[in-house]
Amino acid sequence: MRYYVQFPAGTGELVAESIGSYVDRPETVYADDSSLIFESASRYSQVVQIPFVKNSFTVIADVVRRDLDEGVLELADGLRYDGLDSHADSFRVMFHVDGALVPVNPRVKRALETEITYASGQRMVGRGSGEEYWVVGRTDFDCLMLCRRHIRPKRATKAAGAISHELSSLLVAASRPEPDDVFLDPFAGSGSFTNARMSFPAKRIVYSDADLARLREDFPAAVREGRDIEFLSEDALALPSFQDHEVDVIVTDPPWGEYEELPLELPVFLDAMARSFDRVLAARTGRFVLLIARMTAEAAEKALTANHLAIASRHEILVNGHPATVLVGGRETA
Repeated sequence: MRYYVQFPAGTGELVAESIGSYVDRPETVYADDSSLIFESASRYSQVVQIPFVKNSFTVIADVVRRDLDEGVLELADGLRYDGLDSHADSFRVMFHVDGALVPVNPRVKRALETEITYASGQRMVGRGSGEEYWVVGRTDFDCLMLCRRHIRPKRATKAAGAISHELSSLLVAASRPEPDDVFLDPFAGSGSFTNARMSFPAKRIVYSDADLARLREDFPAAVREGRDIEFLSEDALALPSFQDHEVDVIVTDPPWGEYEELPLELPVFLDAMARSFDRVLAARTGRFVLLIARMTAEAAEKALTANHLAIASRHEILVNGHPATVLVGGRETA
């Protein structure tokens, strides 16, 4: 099957590295900084569960891209003798080309709607609930696609300023989760990363934040009272509850020093953080994913590499409109 997915802008490299954790042997057909077209033997129900995806689609058909109206008519002709599985009684059609919704000739739109009605048995509605069929064209991709948008599970609303579900899930996936992991977020805040890590099996998932007493009340009772996450209130620069090399993976978003006052000068703080990571991470296989302000990324990288930790990849993204950098790495290799 061919699938089309959309994700937060600027995270394309991270998505390409991480999507294999959710679908079988994906083969990339097209990629840009906010979307990916890939082929996989996985069913659409697996694609729907990819947590870092905003929208996902099954590609029903494609034609060589040229004039939009001509392409839509060709897509409609291709449906004439093919049946379509339906997941709702009604449908509507959207046209999304080069990142924006666009109009098409009303006669052409009606032709496509008629063929979808015959192929699927659904009735067309102008707006409201129902299934969505999208005609999609992407810049520098030579095909125009007819896609069915997947109906994805709704997520709980996040607090203002919190890391999005999509980004937190993506960074956790970038850490290459393993079932025997001891996972730690030492600057856990709202718990975005520990919550996202629960999507994967783990030996332990540990939330730690020096401000736990205040933050814990914001967690749902099921999370506070459950056993999936261990809660600690500890200084991330010391982590006294952990023995040396006890942690397999750290995914965290430390203070950026832009909106809050750090307890130490920035270089001293970053060095202390890196020394703490070095002490608790597994001696040979420890790994980390660090989200930090772009303006401090170079200093953070210097501190980590000075403390026996290597950077495998670096990704520049935006977080709530602010420039940020993701550093993915682990232990130095000989």
